[in-house]
Amino acid sequence: MTWLELQERRPAMNAQLHDEKAARLRLGGIGRSLFWELIRAGELRSVKIGKRRLVPEQAICEYIARLERQAGPAAPAA
Repeated sequence: MTWLELQERRPAMNAQLHDEKAARLRLGGIGRSLFWELIRAGELRSVKIGKRRLVPEQAICEYIARLERQAGPAAPAA
């Protein structure tokens, strides 16, 4: 079972919106520059409510799942 499938089993969490700091922490503590670069490039979906830019939990899950697919299967431990 992938990380995304586990997250999809918790529908209440998928409706949550994260501000910049919380989203960066959910993404492993990435920096501000990389965070805004991902949003500008369309790699990470976000919504704007008033003056605030928020990232849905589902967008974070989708981004991580995409990274997992790009990485391919993990190599067996030696």
